[in-house]
Amino acid sequence: MKLLFVLLCCGFALSANATRKRTQAPASEFDVVVYESTPGGIMSAVAAGREGLSVALLSSTFHIGGMSSGGLGKSDIGNPVVIGGLAGEFFLRNGQYYGQSTPEYNLEPHVARNLFNDMLKSGNVTVFINKRIKDVVLNGTRIVSLIADDKSTFNAKVFVDASYEGDMMAFAAVPYTVGRESSKRYNESLAGFQGVAKGHEFGISVDPFDKDGHLLPLLSSQPQESVGDEDTHVQAYNFRLCLTQNTSNLVPFSKPKQYNADTWEVARRLFAKVAPSVPSGNLGPLPNGKYDMNNAGPISTDLIGGADGYPDGSTAAREVIWQNHKNYMEGLLWFFSQDPSLNVSVHEEMAKWGLCKDEFVETDNWPPQLYVREGRRMQGDFIFTQVYVEKMRNIDIEQESIGMGSYNYDMHNTQRYACTNKSTCTHFSAPYAWNEGDVETNPGYKYQIPVGVLFPPKKAVTNLLVPVAVSASHVGYGTLRMEPQFMIMGHSAGMLASVAIEEDVNVQDVNMSTVNKRLLATHQILTLTPPKPVSSNCTFEDNTHYNHPSNIQVDGDSAQGCCDACGGYEGCVGSLFRYADATTEDMLYKPSCWVMFGLQNKTTMTGVSACILNAQ
Repeated sequence: MKLLFVLLCCGFALSANATRKRTQAPASEFDVVVYESTPGGIMSAVAAGREGLSVALLSSTFHIGGMSSGGLGKSDIGNPVVIGGLAGEFFLRNGQYYGQSTPEYNLEPHVARNLFNDMLKSGNVTVFINKRIKDVVLNGTRIVSLIADDKSTFNAKVFVDASYEGDMMAFAAVPYTVGRESSKRYNESLAGFQGVAKGHEFGISVDPFDKDGHLLPLLSSQPQESVGDEDTHVQAYNFRLCLTQNTSNLVPFSKPKQYNADTWEVARRLFAKVAPSVPSGNLGPLPNGKYDMNNAGPISTDLIGGADGYPDGSTAAREVIWQNHKNYMEGLLWFFSQDPSLNVSVHEEMAKWGLCKDEFVETDNWPPQLYVREGRRMQGDFIFTQVYVEKMRNIDIEQESIGMGSYNYDMHNTQRYACTNKSTCTHFSAPYAWNEGDVETNPGYKYQIPVGVLFPPKKAVTNLLVPVAVSASHVGYGTLRMEPQFMIMGHSAGMLASVAIEEDVNVQDVNMSTVNKRLLATHQILTLTPPKPVSSNCTFEDNTHYNHPSNIQVDGDSAQGCCDACGGYEGCVGSLFRYADATTEDMLYKPSCWVMFGLQNKTTMTGVSACILNAQ
């Protein structure tokens, strides 16, 4: 893992306090400038614009909408109950497009793009395309200007860095990190080198060497790491292709110019033992017969190991990595389509699929947006970690909440290597091919997102908000990095920018009571914490929806004893005592709720006394 406080390499040039002389056009003046048109950036711009501010949204390319209009059609929603505000509006608009009265979370890319543009218009946001950041001008701890690569200049009172990569904050010398912290750094059980993938792992032994003892392509040597160690590796990227079997809208897969059959020897050996699911075992159905193709299995659409170097890379270096990923995925599709080692049924199935003719027409039906699952991560005065999420079981952060999350800790593999050390490689007889880094663990509950994730250290910059490359550990980022949460955090960043300008204070010093009121007025979901039990009434409130992961039966021989048990059980939010010989009419809970005890068909509870606690 690298922790960088000032970026001095990789093609970026930082200005400290506007000391250089420039010849450039007059600056464009706005209240708020948002860099990058990701979903988080769009919601920042719309939120600020609807508050009456003048807002510019700068996109480094022609593409608007990041991953949500860039192929990630099967949205990672987790529990949709936490999705409100502008994110909820976006998905509702998507549902209305298809004639529904409810939100639709599955996105056709071109529809998502049009919806984003409609929302930008609703906020009177001025959009600038092909404005890649080249520099920033600082005056003390305040950013004065953003300089684009075409030398155009944008001045603002508050800036928002909504890039996946965290480019603007890096130019502003905000501290950040790349890679994985050790498990000891923040006491995170899921942190650091994993030693084994929790998913998408080789389930059988595959020889990683050719006949001369050389490593096969797509593999590296076994790393000299122990479980829990920190490193600088970046979880795998891919493209989320939009596919179809509709022959009237299908562009067949074709042989890539750079195709090399030797690249796929490790895949050839794997699929000689286990038949592949093609084109992928992870196809998310979308409207109008389309599918979002994602990674599935030990060799799939993720270019494992291919993302290292991207977050800090220059524009030229990133373009090479982008092309490497395209070459890899095109090669994978062609390998499945024609490699003679595969069963003819695989070729026949692949022939039924192709790219969607009506999507990404400007780029030959290939998405322009690489799925940068993780770039730089800001290191603010507060850092969102696994330990913090676990604390959310028992606390309500009240006015510090800017939204909610619920998704898995979802980190993709970082390395594919030849496992050769017999003392650590014990799954099969060494050597064998092995993936490492994948984590797919659900927190088990919904949690609040604290405002601190948006703030750079106050000593660094005081008029910048970062709703995408937020202040988090690798593990913490693993649950925050979903596009709905980026939209939620972006919405809150835009509202916070508005209040900071209105109050004429640093972003870190805004009145959060005011921010909360405005977020709630715009339907942002800030808490779902149910009422806590009190000794006089341990039953649930009427009309309160309790959706908790577990119920715990404990000993108890009286209603008061059950209440006391709840008070002594960490995480308990309610209790209910059911006593011996109670009739159905006497019970305060429906018998169907007792399925877990096998008592659902009982009309009386003769001889049974039980205390049930609901834990969050």
